[in-house]
Amino acid sequence: MAYQSLNLGTFANDSSGDTLRTGGDKINDNFAEIYSAIGNGVNTQISLTSAATNQVLKYNGVNFVPSFINQLETNLDVNSFNIVSSANGNINVAPNGTGNVAISYGSNTATFNGTDNQVVFPTNILYKNQYSLLANAPAPTGNLGYFYTINGDDSPYVNMNITAGGAGDSRVKLLTQYSGIDDLTNVDVTTTPPTNNQVLKWNGTNWVPGDDQSGLASINLFSTIDSDSGSTTANTQTDTLTITGGTDIGTAIVGDELTINYTGTPITTFAGMTDTDFTSGIVQGNSLFYNGTDWTATNSPIIWWELSANQASDYTFDGPGFPTTANDPTLYVYGGFTYAFDNTVQGTSHPFRIQSTQGLSGNPYTAGQSGSGTAVLYWTVPMDAPNVLYYQCTIHALMNGTINVVS
Repeated sequence: MAYQSLNLGTFANDSSGDTLRTGGDKINDNFAEIYSAIGNGVNTQISLTSAATNQVLKYNGVNFVPSFINQLETNLDVNSFNIVSSANGNINVAPNGTGNVAISYGSNTATFNGTDNQVVFPTNILYKNQYSLLANAPAPTGNLGYFYTINGDDSPYVNMNITAGGAGDSRVKLLTQYSGIDDLTNVDVTTTPPTNNQVLKWNGTNWVPGDDQSGLASINLFSTIDSDSGSTTANTQTDTLTITGGTDIGTAIVGDELTINYTGTPITTFAGMTDTDFTSGIVQGNSLFYNGTDWTATNSPIIWWELSANQASDYTFDGPGFPTTANDPTLYVYGGFTYAFDNTVQGTSHPFRIQSTQGLSGNPYTAGQSGSGTAVLYWTVPMDAPNVLYYQCTIHALMNGTINVVS
């Protein structure tokens, strides 16, 4: 029903206006329409109890009561207007649980994934993290992964956790095409600036400028050469190693081949050797034995015994025929054999002598002997030697023994 206005007439009680009944009917009709529109025809369904600023009337299923808007029943069309927050308050978009926040623009949708904690942008991201001073940039702790630049600084920065050296959360300066190699922490080209054609060499602490030996036009093939009596070190790029011959040694180079030649006269006989003692040459049937200094010839089999002493009581014998050292043993010798009694250790303290009779004053037997009883006594047993002889220390009576000559 349209709103009905009471006709009040031109003047009071001039009978030109509505009658009381007609006016009352219009008033009832107007109120009936209002109660039907905002109520049930009998009672209004609007309550303003405890209404607050910025609340709206919201139907709760029974009445319209004051309330804040907390749920949309359809799309919110701001139609070029902004969603703003007064008093510097936040604007939060908080989906329930692991729900996503999706922002659609043009034909793309960016998703803030609540399950994987990832932000997926199907298009490029353009943002600006530029600060006037490095001190104004966010501190590393609490802002890891933050990338930014500083006005006037040619290198960007990122906050990250560095495990090397236990650095932890750190502000890291990144290298760009405008960075210098000296920006690396283990490179030092400031203390000693490089010169032309130098390279970086490790000095145990840093990479520093040094000469590039591998880039030389020619390189020495040796650095240090050691020999039995000295050494030499290449000290220039063109240093030359010279190989010369020594005594009876000559050298020759043909092409790339070095030959070392023996130029002396080779020794072809025993007598020509320096450790032989053949004063009268070698004859048929001779054999060699070493006398402690030289190889010498003998024309009979030779047996070498080492002598020592058991204080002043005994001679001790060691050598062929004695599995263990023996004190004053009885000796058995063969005619025509040579025996060497090496008394070098005792020497003049216990002179060794072969005798035909016993005792300190026994008769010496010297046939077939050479050398000395205080050094090495050589005895080639004569074929006619007595069957029994004796050996005696010429100073100590107890040091003696028997020699049996086997024919």
